[in-house]
Amino acid sequence: MIKLKEIAVLLLSLVIMAFSDSFFHIKSSEYLSQFLLSLGTFAIIIIVYEAAKKIMAHNLDSAEETKIWTVQRYGLYERAHFKYPIPLGILLSFFLSLITLGNVKWFALTESEVKPTEARAVRRHEYYSYYEMTEWHLALISAAGIIASFLLAIFAYLISYAELSKLSIYFAFFNLLPIGKLDGTRIFFGSRVLYAILAVISIISLGYAFLLP
Repeated sequence: MIKLKEIAVLLLSLVIMAFSDSFFHIKSSEYLSQFLLSLGTFAIIIIVYEAAKKIMAHNLDSAEETKIWTVQRYGLYERAHFKYPIPLGILLSFFLSLITLGNVKWFALTESEVKPTEARAVRRHEYYSYYEMTEWHLALISAAGIIASFLLAIFAYLISYAELSKLSIYFAFFNLLPIGKLDGTRIFFGSRVLYAILAVISIISLGYAFLLP
C-alpha cells in the first residue's frame, strides 16, 4: 500500500520532471500546454513504474517505498558526509534545466527502500532459508519498473502516443544508470546478466526515441 509520504514524493517528482521536460518552451506561448502535456505523460509513466515495482515486491513478500534520491556521504572517511541528506535527483533535474536552458534533462529523481514483510518472516523456514532481502530480490523489484517502462513505450507506440513512448524510454534509461541508489545500481549488483540485457534494450530504445518527432 502506498503511503501519504510516498504520494508527496511522487507528486514532487512529477512536477520537477514536467518542468524539466517543458523548460525549453518556457518563453513560448505554448509553455503552459507543453507543461500540462508533460505532467500528464509523466503521471502515466510514474503510475506504471511504481505499480510494477510494488507488485513485484508484494510477490516477494516485501514492501517497496519510494523516496527522493539523496546523497549524504561524499568521501571514504566517516567524517566525509553532509550534515543533512542532499536531494541530488531533484537538484540535478532542476539545475541542469536552468543551466542548459532545457537542452539537458534528468529524469531519475527517486530511490527505493525495500523491507521484508511479516509474511516473509513467517515463511522463512518454508520457502526461504533467510529473512533479509538478497541483492537478487532487490534487482528483480527494480527491474520490474524498468521493464514496465519499456512495455509502456511499446504500447504508446502502437497507439501513436509518441510523447509517452519517448519519455518512457528516457525515464527508463536514466533510472537504469548504475549511480548511487538508483534502480540501475541494484540491478547491476543483483545480476550482471539482467543488467546487460536491460542496458542493451535501453540503448536500442534510446536510438529509436531520438528519431521520434
